[in-house]
Amino acid sequence: MTLRQTGTPLDVLLDSLAAWADGTVQHDVAVALAQSGAGLVRDGFARSKTPDGQRWAPLKRPRPGGRVLVKTGRLLAAAPFYRVDRTGFVMDAVDRVTTYGGLHMTGTRTMPARPFYPQGQLSTGWSIVLADAADAAARIHIPR
Repeated sequence: MTLRQTGTPLDVLLDSLAAWADGTVQHDVAVALAQSGAGLVRDGFARSKTPDGQRWAPLKRPRPGGRVLVKTGRLLAAAPFYRVDRTGFVMDAVDRVTTYGGLHMTGTRTMPARPFYPQGQLSTGWSIVLADAADAAARIHIPR
């Protein structure tokens, strides 16, 4: 009687299990989510829309060639920036780079809110994009 190996080699399975156990997969998924989220934020700025697809309120005093929320470019540059650590990711450069990013998110008594980050439950579009990114990042660590 001869024994033959079929299927995935044991060392490949063990490497995969180690990646799930040591946080590698969690980190890779967080990076994928952050990158996809950054792309969605940039897309929102390009289309002048909130994460749930609503158009941002127009400027009271439009400037020539001026897009909403893009005057100097600082907010646009900071908004999609992210940091990843062992617990996930955070997009917090807006608070560090600008003093006015949070005001645009929530609005003020005299200025309408123009959110560029999701607030509360994710929209269907964001949910689909982020779920696909997470699935793809995790799938890499599943042996075939």
